[in-house]
Amino acid sequence: MPSDQRGSVRKRGASYVARYYNENGERKQRTFPTKTEAWTWLAPKVDEVEALRNGDVTAARRRAMPTLGELVDEYLAQHQGEPNTRRTLNERLRYALDGPARDGVGGWRDLRIDRLEPRTIGEWRRKLPERSAWGITKALRAALNYAVRVKLLDESPASHVPNPEPKRREILTFGTLAELELVGGELPHSRRALPVVAGLSGLRPEEWLAAERGDVVGGVLHVRRVFTDGQVKLYGKQTRSLRAVPLPAAAVEALASMPPRLDTRLLFPSDSGGYLNLHEWRRDEWTPAVRGAGLAHRSPYALRHTYASFAIAAGVSLFELARFMGTSADQIDRTYGHLLPDSIDRTRTAFNTFLAAQKEARNVV
Repeated sequence: MPSDQRGSVRKRGASYVARYYNENGERKQRTFPTKTEAWTWLAPKVDEVEALRNGDVTAARRRAMPTLGELVDEYLAQHQGEPNTRRTLNERLRYALDGPARDGVGGWRDLRIDRLEPRTIGEWRRKLPERSAWGITKALRAALNYAVRVKLLDESPASHVPNPEPKRREILTFGTLAELELVGGELPHSRRALPVVAGLSGLRPEEWLAAERGDVVGGVLHVRRVFTDGQVKLYGKQTRSLRAVPLPAAAVEALASMPPRLDTRLLFPSDSGGYLNLHEWRRDEWTPAVRGAGLAHRSPYALRHTYASFAIAAGVSLFELARFMGTSADQIDRTYGHLLPDSIDRTRTAFNTFLAAQKEARNVV
């Protein structure tokens, strides 16, 4: 094979023949109707051969382009997220591997990733479950973006497929403190305070599952750990998750009415003193308790939403609320911003009060 080959395009009758030698010294050629098409095809072939001869790892990988199934395995193996995050990604990516119905029809498990096309992905997305399509497509985008990062692809074919976020469903909350107390009254005595405490602190389920008596100091609940996937972890979902939340008097009183157990440090232990299994607790105690209180069904996460709605109604700013809920102000605004119908009047009143105080202070001086 020539030490430095550029390939060639030669006219043959009404056509043009593009020729080059591959990395093994074998001559390859293809016929095109125009010279431009011939050079367009030839140029990347020659560049690829040159890269392979120079030991370019990326070029070598592209020669053995992985299937989507192989890429997904590699992507999940290097993913640094929590086990439940990787589990969710794996479940969502099955729709791409095994088809929109996950039945092995219409999936791309054995298709090379460089043969995925935006049009095909768009047709696949339209067949996905409506409420899950956004998250499933987002997972596929993440896997293909990984392929771009490791230089298997120049760009992701999924990036050209629109993926609008679904409209948010109505957030279910409890309307009053009395409703929280009603649900608590239907729970076993050792967990009777749970709805009031969680509903007035905004903790995520994995946070109140791990809360201990020592975390409550001077009417402040310190969020220091989570219980998830059967393990206690000394960090939260985000960097903001480690925080201190002021408890209203009703929450402090609810805790005081619940004598601590000597066999466990947990605020809300299971009957054996260990950590509650959230799935079993929701099925065996929570759902029957909500029904027994005469209320429409809502999930335990509604307690966190209830805290947000109560706080907003009480005039807590979105910035402060974000700190106490362990999330970002942007996320609070997107999730609960619609609960601020009187924000304009409230802001005007706050400014008028502030400026009036300044004016009065000047007059006194």
